[in-house]
Parts: sequence; C-alpha cells; structure tokens
Amino acid sequence: MKPTDTKNLSWKDAWWHLLNGRKIKRPLWEGYWVWEKSPKDDMPSIIMYCRDGSVVDIRDTDFVAYTFSNIAQRDWTVVDE
Repeated sequence: MKPTDTKNLSWKDAWWHLLNGRKIKRPLWEGYWVWEKSPKDDMPSIIMYCRDGSVVDIRDTDFVAYTFSNIAQRDWTVVDE
C-alpha cells in the first residue's frame, strides 16, 4: 500500500518511496539516499550521496552498525526536489 506521508517515516515506508524513484534522508543529514545504478557495477543499489560530495554504494559502507542504526529510525523524510 502506498504511504501517503512524506515525513517521519518508518523504514518500511521510506523504502517504498525509495523504490519508487524518490530520494530519502534523515532530518539532520545534508545528504540523501537514492535507489539507482551503482557506479561500481551498474547494478541497482542504495546510493548514498554524502554531505562531503562523496557517493557511496550502501554495499561498500565501512560502518555497517551505524548504517543499520539509521535504517531502524522512524524519522525518514522524502527529499523535496
């Protein structure tokens, strides 16, 4: 079922928006996550656009526990274009 909210989302609802072409983030982030082809192997993945300009495929994250602690939060928002 399509979530109608775009703020204070659980991961389940944020994931739906992500898979439907929207960018998502947490409120304090300057970057965002998007579902697109990875620059490393052209496979679809969550790509993290970071505040420092770096672009990281989620599969290459160095801090798995930190990444999962973010996923578990309930304050995801859809990025307004």
